[in-house]
Amino acid sequence: MAFTNLQVDTETLPRAATLDLHPLPPAHRREILAQGLITTGIFVLPSIIPLLIPAIPSAVRGVLWLVPVLVLLLGTLLTALALVRFRRKGYALRQHDVVFRTGLFWRKTTVLPFDRVQHAEVTQGPLQRRFGLATLKFFTAGGSSVDLAIEGLLADDAERLRETVLERAGHG
Repeated sequence: MAFTNLQVDTETLPRAATLDLHPLPPAHRREILAQGLITTGIFVLPSIIPLLIPAIPSAVRGVLWLVPVLVLLLGTLLTALALVRFRRKGYALRQHDVVFRTGLFWRKTTVLPFDRVQHAEVTQGPLQRRFGLATLKFFTAGGSSVDLAIEGLLADDAERLRETVLERAGHG
């Protein structure tokens, strides 16, 4: 048998960039807002404590007000960026692979063929449970780290996607 290695016309290949992606549910947006509020609060509250100490001179206290204000502004900015990133996330399930796109400044599209998937799991943190969400994680052969994680899926959808992918990968 003779070896052949035919050239593939790259113009005829399917494009992951032109896919119609499923957006993440609105509950994930609410989760992001809750995370931003909690995280900002954790940093703002301690920055207010020095303002409550009566021994601090009023001139210094006036400058110390800048700290909680700056922390609050930074928390608001980071939460706003996370919300913009949320709108850019999406996933698609195709015949032979799963595609996930994310990124705000640096866009990333991950295409994971089903035949490479060795294991998939659905996880939920406390805040995700509160909003009925989950993270779907895919693992491939040869590594112990997650190869693809889709955060913010509805818990039922994450479980269905996991079962579908494992079935198509030959593990179901």
